[in-house]
Amino acid sequence: MRTLLRSLAAAVVFPACLTQPAQAQSQVPAQAEIQGRTRTQAQTQAQTMPPTQAAPSSTAAWPTRPVRVIVPFTAGGLTDVLMRGIGQELGQQWGQAVIVENRPGANTIIGAEAAAKAAPDGYTFLMANDPTLSANQQLYKKLPYDPVNDFVPVINLVATEGLLVVREDFPGKTAQDLIEQAKARPGQVTYGTFGLGSKAHLDAEALARAAGVKFNHIPYKGVTEVMAALSGGQIDFTIAGPPSAIPLVKGGKIRALAVAAAQRHPLFPDVPTFAESGVAGMASSSWFGLVAPRGTPAPIVSRVAADVSRIIRRPEFQQRYITGVGLTVLDMDPAAYATFLDGDRRRYAEQIKAAGVSLD
Repeated sequence: MRTLLRSLAAAVVFPACLTQPAQAQSQVPAQAEIQGRTRTQAQTQAQTMPPTQAAPSSTAAWPTRPVRVIVPFTAGGLTDVLMRGIGQELGQQWGQAVIVENRPGANTIIGAEAAAKAAPDGYTFLMANDPTLSANQQLYKKLPYDPVNDFVPVINLVATEGLLVVREDFPGKTAQDLIEQAKARPGQVTYGTFGLGSKAHLDAEALARAAGVKFNHIPYKGVTEVMAALSGGQIDFTIAGPPSAIPLVKGGKIRALAVAAAQRHPLFPDVPTFAESGVAGMASSSWFGLVAPRGTPAPIVSRVAADVSRIIRRPEFQQRYITGVGLTVLDMDPAAYATFLDGDRRRYAEQIKAAGVSLD
């Protein structure tokens, strides 16, 4: 026990109160399709879950010590704040602390490797996203983890659409204005992302291809740093999730020009879609969900999925952490999540092949 506590000493324990989230790339299905998914029955889950090691017949004795969730992003970002909100409530239910361990960098590879190498005993989980499980294997020839075989899906939590935002004093009011600036100054219009191969990187390059222009990519360690650089005027634009953009847009620090979705975002009703702005084919949505090291006992996976689902379905929780800050609820159980991943991986393979992006 002493060894475990020492290893977790540097980790962050959930605070009693949380501030509003900051943010979060291949496309996920349209929002209506996502919301049309229903949770499957427990019997179906059991039949479709991957094999586990020595799965207990009951989770009555679990957890008996703190549970760790690795978040491969910087503190204060979208998934960090969301996971802290979930973890605070899980800790109250379970009678054990849920500890967030931020391991950002390398397009989530650092955190994913740590989670993949953890013991599959139900005490380590990973907050994954589409690069973690769907894109990295297309971007890198060698990874220190296997996105397909090292993890089992637990619950897919939320999705977010891409929002084109620019520094407050950028000389343009529309997406077309941004494109015209890039045509007039090839390679000089800058954009920031939270890493090479990240969703924002792929989205911005997709915009460049669609418009026939070249942007200058500036990678940062995390979305918090990207938004700080944008609001500080150090970069021209980024494509971010609404949660990280909302406070800065409302505060007049940055401006929103277009949303990468079929319809306008409910929290940005005056911001047109890319299609309305004359840029066809720009659709972007990113997802975030929990996975566990392969071999984690199926009863624990099912219990975590059920407990988290109850939390994210509560209207007051959604208002504070999900829909109220610009996210879409997914709430996919392990079986639905596994099916979703199959399709998401195919979409990413096609998108990255078309873009010709490689990070090796």
